[in-house]
Amino acid sequence: MSRSGCASVARPGDVLVLCTPGLADPLRDTEALRARLARRWSGGTPPGLAAFLADARVRVKGYADDRTAAAVWEA
Repeated sequence: MSRSGCASVARPGDVLVLCTPGLADPLRDTEALRARLARRWSGGTPPGLAAFLADARVRVKGYADDRTAAAVWEA
């Protein structure tokens, strides 16, 4: 069995987001959502839990799937 993969080196300020299609699809298709989350998640410190959950739940017209997300911020 062959394995393929990808490796990347994280830099300070990078964020790795693992999410279900409920968040991935609107992120892929909606520039406004990408810009909003980039602004909110690209600061000197990660958001608190309540802010992160509110950001992940933000409504995007045409997308109503359940959302599950986990994120890791590089220090």
